[in-house]
Amino acid sequence: MSMGCKQSSAEIYFDNNATTMPSKEVREAVIKVLSKEFGNPSSAHSGGERAREHLKKSRECTGSLIGCCPDHIIFTSSGTESNNMAFYSCTKNGNGSKKVVTTMVEHSSILKMCSYLKINNVEVEMLGVDENGFVIIDDLEKILDQKKVDLVSVQWVNNETGVIQDLESISKLCMEKGVIFHTDAAQAVGKMEIDIDKLSVDFLSFTGHKYNAPQGCGVLYAKDRFLVNPILFGGFQEEGFRPGTENLPGIVGIGKASEIRHENLRKLKMKMKEIRDRFEAMLLDFIPGTKVNGCPKNRICNTTNIKFDDLDGRRLLQLLDKRGIRCSQSSACTNFDSTPSYVLMAMGLSEKEAYSSIRFSFSPENTFEEVNRAVEIIRESCESLSKF
Repeated sequence: MSMGCKQSSAEIYFDNNATTMPSKEVREAVIKVLSKEFGNPSSAHSGGERAREHLKKSRECTGSLIGCCPDHIIFTSSGTESNNMAFYSCTKNGNGSKKVVTTMVEHSSILKMCSYLKINNVEVEMLGVDENGFVIIDDLEKILDQKKVDLVSVQWVNNETGVIQDLESISKLCMEKGVIFHTDAAQAVGKMEIDIDKLSVDFLSFTGHKYNAPQGCGVLYAKDRFLVNPILFGGFQEEGFRPGTENLPGIVGIGKASEIRHENLRKLKMKMKEIRDRFEAMLLDFIPGTKVNGCPKNRICNTTNIKFDDLDGRRLLQLLDKRGIRCSQSSACTNFDSTPSYVLMAMGLSEKEAYSSIRFSFSPENTFEEVNRAVEIIRESCESLSKF
């Protein structure tokens, strides 16, 4: 079975935390539903019934990837929408003031949602992280002991560093304190084994385009779906929790991608780690002054964030792009922001150090040949910049 398409020989795509190429099987499934088996799942005729069967199968496959039954899966348009739905659901109704606790290293969709909540009289408290990027759980416990909290949200895997939070301990603490817990798992799903029933998670958000599904389809897992408050109003799609005609091609795509990842996860995870580790070892060996940002051990299999000592990462990024290497300095949602990475700054890096850092993220489609070629190009580019 093919796991996807190779990139062109001129391009080396190391920006897979931003998005991945839909696999051959996914593209074929999407084209089939677009051209031959299309239909509105809300229609009463046989075309609608066929579409509903596609929805059902995709929901089952997507649920299996995180170890839950399909009834807990709500399809959305993106990880951003799923994050927003979780926050809105926990702060919309009820008497008295609301309080949310999250971290300084969350995705921008959560940080900007928190800014919106603040101007609507919701109290938001931001947890810091240590130099390795980990939430200090004792600090969270102190907050939960001091005041009633309506929602705690901690990103499972950081999109810039790949650092994996101790979600088991954090979610267990929230359960013991009677607090709803949400995690943004966009960079976790499809890259690590997940059994949601073994965690005390109330809401979990992710999106398929991080693991070879098309862009434009996200997921909200809800342990109790009746905690969900919709942010859209209309028909009874997704049982009214997310009204609007379903993105059938996208949902079919995420279902197929989830099925492939579930069947091949151990093998694909190992390959991504081998690619990442080879790249990282060669880079640290061949280029003086390079250093990995974040904990070198507790990271997701496909991500490395490298600090290039005394080099301007923005200029290095431009040189690499001209030579066909696609990578980034932060998440795709903040790449056009001229400020340095707030994630790295929260971990204690200086502005200069944050600017000198670049994220590389890999997929099963990457090869060792690409790694060898990329390291040589990066070394030459660093030498070129160091002369100025």
